[in-house]
Parts: sequence; C-alpha cells; structure tokens
Amino acid sequence: MDRLALKNAYDFLQSYALTWGFLITRLTGMFVLTPLFSGMFLPMEVLVSAVLLLSFIALGTVGPAIPIDIPIPLLAISLVNNFIIGALIGSIAYLVVASTYTGTEVFGVQSGFNVSGSLDPTMEESPLTSEVVYLFALFIFISMKGHVLIYKIVIQSIEKYPLLLKELPFDLLKDQYVNVFVDFFLFSLQFALPIIGLMLIVNILFGLLSRLVPQMNVFMVGMPATILIMFIIFIGMIPIWAELLSELVGKMDLILTRFFTK
Repeated sequence: MDRLALKNAYDFLQSYALTWGFLITRLTGMFVLTPLFSGMFLPMEVLVSAVLLLSFIALGTVGPAIPIDIPIPLLAISLVNNFIIGALIGSIAYLVVASTYTGTEVFGVQSGFNVSGSLDPTMEESPLTSEVVYLFALFIFISMKGHVLIYKIVIQSIEKYPLLLKELPFDLLKDQYVNVFVDFFLFSLQFALPIIGLMLIVNILFGLLSRLVPQMNVFMVGMPATILIMFIIFIGMIPIWAELLSELVGKMDLILTRFFTK
C-alpha cells in the first residue's frame, strides 16, 4: 500500500511538477500585490498554505501537463513571466485601495489628523485618515468578492498567456497600463476633492473670522473646530465612498477581463 502511494505520488510529480510550479509562481506574483494578501493581516504560513492549496485546486483546469524535460532557459523565462503576469493582475487590484489611500492622505493634512507626519517627515507611521479609509476600501473590496475575482482572472489568464510562456507583449501592456493608472489617479482626485473643497471653504471662513474678530485666537479655535467638521463630513461621505468603490471594483473586473482573458 505504501509502495503504491509512493508510486502514485512519484507519477504525479513527474507529470505535474512543472505545471504546479508555474501555477505557484503566477499565484505568488498575484499574492505579492493583491489587497489583503499583500499586507500584514495574514501570517506568512497562511499565505504559503493558500498559494499551495489554490494552485493544487487549479491543476485540473490548466489543460495538458507540461513535460519535465524542457530546456532550462525556457523554464527560467517562463517562471519569470508567470510571476510578472500574476504581479500585473495583483497591481490592478491594489490600485483600487491605493487610490483611496492617496486621496485621503491629501485632506488628512488639512483636517489636522496628519499633523505629526507634516511636522516630522521621518515618521514611518501611516496617516490616521488614510488607514481608516484603506480598511474601509478593503472591506468593500472583500464584500464585492474582489479576492475571488482576482483568483478567477489568474486561472482564466492561462488561456491567453500559457504557463509555458517565452515572451510577454510588453508594448501592448505598457500602453494599456498607462490608461489604467490615469483612470485610477482621476478616481483618487474624485474621491478626495469634495472634502478638500469643503475644508478649503472652512479655512477661508476662519481667515475672514480672524479679520473680523482680531481679539480671538483663531488657531486655538480653528483646530478643534476643523477636526469636528472633518468628522461630520467624513461620516457623511461614507455612503458615497461605498458606492464609488463598488463601481471601481466592477471597473476592475472589466479591465482585468479585457487585459488577461480571451
């Protein structure tokens, strides 16, 4: 019985070792940049186990096995290309939450939450507003099953970009990625501009108040008032942000489908 099990394991490794290795490489590239998997939320042991399990599950859907006697240069090039494809898929998913992080970092300084980072640029701590909105964006991403969508795109990308891949169409991908980065940057502005505009109006009003009532210390009054106003605006913007992020996850699905599937 043990010999039979060992023989079956040996036959399996001989037939599917390279196919499984290429799948692991592509999924690893995706895990490196995809939200939730790329952060410190999950232990490394869980991530490694997830990569091995998900790649093993996908073995039956990738077509014929890759022979084990392929040339070493082709093996190395295919490993690198598979990692790049996975990283490209993960990077587009990461832009969904990174665009919110960029937008909130701007108005965090105006609201007073990021004063510590402004006074001491060497601080490695993340701004408070950016972290809160990042976790909110991550929650929307998971609730919209973005992580399942990314895994599905990785598996479907094998039809367009096989596991045994000699070269990538970098020229085509480069032009498409420029448009994607522009779209996500515009979204980050759309995400942050309402609060930036409102905080600008508040600061102008406090400036006029300092001229009308010079005896009042506007700095002492303005800082807590700005934080209070920021809290009210922040809570009011949450439903709007949820709708925008839901639309962005749907747009990410269309972009990934267009780029990486037939």
